[in-house]
Amino acid sequence: MTYKNALVTGGAGFIGSHVVDALVAQGVVVTVVDKVDPLPDRKNIGATYVRIDINDEKIGEVFHDAAPDVVFHLAAHVDDRASVLDPVFNAQENILGTLNVCEAARKAGVKKIVFASTGVVYGKEESLEPTNESVVPRPQTPYAVSKLAGERYLHFYSTMYGIPYVALRLANVYGPRQDGSKECGVIAIATSRLFAGKEVFLHNDGLTTRDYVFVGDVVTAMLAAAEKDVTGVMNIGTGVGTSTKDVCEKVFAAMHMPLLLTPKPDVDDAVKHVALDSTKAKAGLDWSPRVRVDDGIAETISWYEKV
Repeated sequence: MTYKNALVTGGAGFIGSHVVDALVAQGVVVTVVDKVDPLPDRKNIGATYVRIDINDEKIGEVFHDAAPDVVFHLAAHVDDRASVLDPVFNAQENILGTLNVCEAARKAGVKKIVFASTGVVYGKEESLEPTNESVVPRPQTPYAVSKLAGERYLHFYSTMYGIPYVALRLANVYGPRQDGSKECGVIAIATSRLFAGKEVFLHNDGLTTRDYVFVGDVVTAMLAAAEKDVTGVMNIGTGVGTSTKDVCEKVFAAMHMPLLLTPKPDVDDAVKHVALDSTKAKAGLDWSPRVRVDDGIAETISWYEKV
């Protein structure tokens, strides 16, 4: 579909800010909705920023005034471990927040919603083979449950009100602008800690594997999801799982530093292995990952050197 106006929830964040940049570069009129202000160097990039929580009762007015053709819904509580500690907060942000976005989109006449879901909705997989969309989701954490609930609400709004959607089940996204102070995103965490002269921790046995996909590749998939005549759920990943230990080694090597990891054996992950089969996205979106992990790490480090 052709669209001129877009609204991005969570557009001041890591992935969202890259989506905003790409849309502005294409000449799309962009409204950003976020509960935090954009970074100082991002206030004049050609988008309109509205500081508001998606759970605010006035969110519908923002959608009405923006009149977007497409909504990219990325605002979320994204910390898997933190969701276990505070599932109520996670549900308020991710389930009620998504429901509010769906209602606002319906009332504003939005033509399509692109939703940032997650590959961890599949839960524990015994096999190390990449998981495809035919696998029945068995979420293991409140975060995964909340994202799956978001997908279900989008399906409801699609069947009941005719609003097409694409829910992209993202692998572990990394790249420039990712916040290394959070408890998720090992590449950003390791990079930021090394630049700050701090120790880097290795959780559990270091053999937890994740599918690391570069943020630029994710943005390409999101824009294609908005443009292509497709609906439903699609995986976005490389199909390759890399262990936490291996990815830390890559970061140390790229920064020309001797490997020194501090063991933290008492921290485990609810899901041990994640790798996503993106065959469906290749067919429906003409999408495939372009950036190798080593190259993406180098670009991430280069960004951290400048901030």
